[in-house]
Amino acid sequence: MTHLIKAVLAILISNALLMMGNGVFASVISVDITQAGFSPAVVGAVQAAYYLGFLIGAWASGVIIARLGHERSYAAMAAVLCTAVLGHALYINPTFWGVLRLLEGACMAILFTVIESGMNLAVTNQQRGRIFSFYLTTAYLASSVGQGLLQFSKNSSDTPYLLITCLFSLSLLPMMITGRPVKSYGDQAPKEKPILNLDSLKKLYQALPLAVWGAIGAGCLNGSFYSMMAVYLKQRHYQLDEIAHFMGGAMIAAFALQWPVGKLSDHFSRIRILRVVVLLGGTLTAIISFLSQSIWQEGLIFIYISLSFTVYGLVVSYANDHIPDYLRTTISAAMLLIFSIGGIVGPIIVSTAMTHMGAHGYFVIISAVMFSILGITYCWAQKQKVSMH
Repeated sequence: MTHLIKAVLAILISNALLMMGNGVFASVISVDITQAGFSPAVVGAVQAAYYLGFLIGAWASGVIIARLGHERSYAAMAAVLCTAVLGHALYINPTFWGVLRLLEGACMAILFTVIESGMNLAVTNQQRGRIFSFYLTTAYLASSVGQGLLQFSKNSSDTPYLLITCLFSLSLLPMMITGRPVKSYGDQAPKEKPILNLDSLKKLYQALPLAVWGAIGAGCLNGSFYSMMAVYLKQRHYQLDEIAHFMGGAMIAAFALQWPVGKLSDHFSRIRILRVVVLLGGTLTAIISFLSQSIWQEGLIFIYISLSFTVYGLVVSYANDHIPDYLRTTISAAMLLIFSIGGIVGPIIVSTAMTHMGAHGYFVIISAVMFSILGITYCWAQKQKVSMH
């Protein structure tokens, strides 16, 4: 295990710095827009723009990475991302911020495609669940640390945006200094580099429909958390310091189950582990939606977060178990694109539910998403017939 971690150490450090900034970024934006007097629906629309940009970036990532290579693609997108972040410090306007979030989402999709394709190229199917869980654990731990920046949002301070920009800039160093080449495809490599397009998405759906629907569900869960949890807490009358502490604790909860779930999925069926996770998560969120300021509520929310943040890792590992190495970059981009669709839909539906139903509308929708993923595992788990080679 140690030699595997060394092989991806630069990626892990770069990703940790990236996530330290990105983990708090959405919360800062949600808090600032809410403090400016805009409704949850406006917050949801602005945050959904991020995932629309994420979708565009995932679609374009194959072409960009094929042309520039992994390291130069990372450097170029990190530079654009830093510029966009600083734009938020100019003034608060939902339309302007929506455009910035669109641009930021596109950059992040390409950065994550570089990171995740590099991770998946470095491991075998028997190691993928554990390595990917370790990757997500470091990411969520970094996000937890980054949540402390939320306290700088008092009095509409620009400080969080400056600090987030510094973290994004520093994430360049490990990737650029090590200069570790991405693993070659060997004899599996086709004459032409595979590019993400409608045909490749169709083939992915034909071969692995569960991976597609699972990624959409994971996008709904993660996108709603990052975009709307701070708004949920605001509606529950949490103060800014309390929100920062809660979000920090939430990110610790997010990595708590990554390693055990990843290890279990390496030894047992990933689909069966996914079913257990979403069944428990759906049941918990259904209970939470009926609670009103119960002393148990916060603890149950943390347990739900621990479960929900393992869904994406399980789905991505499952998809990568069924593809050859030369498709890693294309499939990583495809999964991120599909994930972003859920990230667009989730905050919009959740924010609409919260506008009409109040704060508990958040968990009504999340419970429905969890049980939908559970149903999908039974509908499509036996239909993976088409080869991705």
